[in-house]
Amino acid sequence: MRWKAWKPLVWGGGRKFTLDELFEVRSNPQLDKRFFEFKEDGEYPYFTRTVLNNGIAWYVKYLDDEHLTKGNCLAVGMLWMQFFYMNKDFYSWQFTKSLLPKFKGFNSTLAQFFISYLNKKSKDFQSVLIRDFVKEFNNTEISLPVNSDNQIDYPLIETYIKATQKLVIKDLVDKVNKKLETYSLAIKS
Repeated sequence: MRWKAWKPLVWGGGRKFTLDELFEVRSNPQLDKRFFEFKEDGEYPYFTRTVLNNGIAWYVKYLDDEHLTKGNCLAVGMLWMQFFYMNKDFYSWQFTKSLLPKFKGFNSTLAQFFISYLNKKSKDFQSVLIRDFVKEFNNTEISLPVNSDNQIDYPLIETYIKATQKLVIKDLVDKVNKKLETYSLAIKS
């Protein structure tokens, strides 16, 4: 593995970018919930300002294309400023926005990286008026690793996230196995 390439991610090096270089902020088309038919097995998520369940309050049936927001983007509820990945097209309630990637290859793994960063900044975003969110967001800087062409190294970010996920899962499995071993020994004695 190219350890030197990991250094920018781990220690904050790399190159600085403003978030407006990476994402376009859009207000979501919104309708009050009374226009929707809510179904447990509904096809479309209904995104709201909640911080629970990936920001999804309910699932709904198809209504129309005019109010549908395209998936594979980040979404934020303006009340708590919590960011989520929306893989599917969705409908939304008031005071929500979508962050559309300006780069190719955006996916759930890259989304996890940006969500982690953005949710750490949520208190900064909460400290400004909702009407100033876009300006604050656009001017926020993030350090990202770059490749030899001085372009963002998205494959490296994906590798970093996948490796981190594997380490977390391995750690969890090790802890569970140790507890099971302890319980097994306790039962035998």
